Amino acid sequence: MLPELAAQGCGEAVKAMVSCGWPLEVRGGDIDGSALNQAVFRGDAALTHFLVAHGADWRTLHGFNDNVYGSLSWASLNRPVEGGDWIGCARALLASGSPPARLDPDGEDIVLIDGRRYQFPDEITDLLLSTATGAAN
Repeated sequence: MLPELAAQGCGEAVKAMVSCGWPLEVRGGDIDGSALNQAVFRGDAALTHFLVAHGADWRTLHGFNDNVYGSLSWASLNRPVEGGDWIGCARALLASGSPPARLDPDGEDIVLIDGRRYQFPDEITDLLLSTATGAAN
């Protein structure tokens, strides 16, 4: 139920379940992802912050065989939910200690995160790269 509730935007229910010790890495929903993947997919920055603060792992794969940065990439480019805060989600992931991004030498607007290639809107790419160099947050 945890990922399904996150996918539906039921943040308070997700927070209650996590506070009761529900396992964070259970997968489900349309993308067969964890609650963190679902929150990032929806652009729910507040829930993303909550989940990473409670130990959700950005490396947990979803049903399309990628981690939460794959969710962030696709959702931030395609905006499946109106009003999503994907840059806020990126900030939450960075604050959780995920690895820094770097430019892919083979792709002008592609970044590498933990060896995987991603594309993001410019504002997220700028945030990820500037944080990696220590220039901004």
